[in-house]
Amino acid sequence: LRLHPGARLKPHFGNGPRLSVHLGLETPQVGDIHMQVGSKTVRWQEGHAVVFDDTFIHKVKHDGIEPRFVLLLWFCHPCDSENWENPPERQPEVCRWPR
Repeated sequence: LRLHPGARLKPHFGNGPRLSVHLGLETPQVGDIHMQVGSKTVRWQEGHAVVFDDTFIHKVKHDGIEPRFVLLLWFCHPCDSENWENPPERQPEVCRWPR
């Protein structure tokens, strides 16, 4: 995905349980270029992946001078019960509620 300088992505979220992965391809370090996921602010780095739960509200700001490029991937959320053939008690500990 290419994001031009001056661009903004309004707050949004995915409509199903999935993990979103942004792999930094070209990530300018000059300027205010970041994504806010829930209450956390993240910045991309070339060769590094940012992984987050797509159901959290997230937005992007690009106040740099060069375009930013990331590879976007989506994966099934490990806690989505529709992805499990086993009963809920066999799901990973992180998926059990309450925490």
